[in-house]
Amino acid sequence: MVTMVYNEPVFLPVWLRHYASQAGMAACHVIDHGSDDGSTNTLPCNVLRLPRSPQDDARRTRMIGLFCASLLEWYEAVIYCDVDEILVADPALYGSLAELSQACPAPCLTATGFDLLHRITTEPALDFSAPILTQRSALRFSAAMCKPCLIREPVTWSPGFHSIREALPNPDPALMLFHLRYCDLDEGLNRLARTRAQPWCNEDAGAHQRMADEPWREMLGNMAGLPFEPATLGEEDPALKTWRQRLIREGKERAQDPYPIDLGLSGDKLWAVPDRLKTQF
Repeated sequence: MVTMVYNEPVFLPVWLRHYASQAGMAACHVIDHGSDDGSTNTLPCNVLRLPRSPQDDARRTRMIGLFCASLLEWYEAVIYCDVDEILVADPALYGSLAELSQACPAPCLTATGFDLLHRITTEPALDFSAPILTQRSALRFSAAMCKPCLIREPVTWSPGFHSIREALPNPDPALMLFHLRYCDLDEGLNRLARTRAQPWCNEDAGAHQRMADEPWREMLGNMAGLPFEPATLGEEDPALKTWRQRLIREGKERAQDPYPIDLGLSGDKLWAVPDRLKTQF
């Protein structure tokens, strides 16, 4: 289990709590890109400390790809996820991420991705120390979060970890990725203020992480205001299957593009968090 952080006092404990429960604390690796807020000072997991430098996603992706490839000398499989991304094996099919990995020994597994949304008008601020999925009700399909994140062989990730050079998108319905960036309005704005202020490698980098507060707030409101439709989010759920099949089809059509998926593609309906998932993290 690998992630990379810079000053993540809220999301890092959530990430570590979840992945340590799946693989053990000794198998969790945090790459600290120069944190200075104390959030990585006393972590009980493995910590690799790097000097702070301007955010450069291409450089970051190359380094993490090499790091994960080196871990494959010691582990059968390695997971990389950003600190606000939580992977879950569908409990209707598997008891844990390890069980899923053993049952599906592909060189790389791609998750089916969801944004977990804060419905501001009906849901209070999130208590990050408590189970997250019991506090939020709405999911939205996100192509950008359908990430190839569980590897058994070295891969070449694109910047942002949205695709790999070695294979086209093929989201696994049993591997679910929950993106927490939009799960709480206040924390989302706090994190945005930090990423907006940090140095970037050039003026065009990280535009989505340097938005002004009001457009970001409006974007969240629009996403969380979409209508609901019934969905089980199971392997044969037609609502979810349609989106997965679309990604596979479009991935073949865009095979020569740097990103074989449309990163702006998202669901036009909301799906309720299924009861079977609410105890997962």
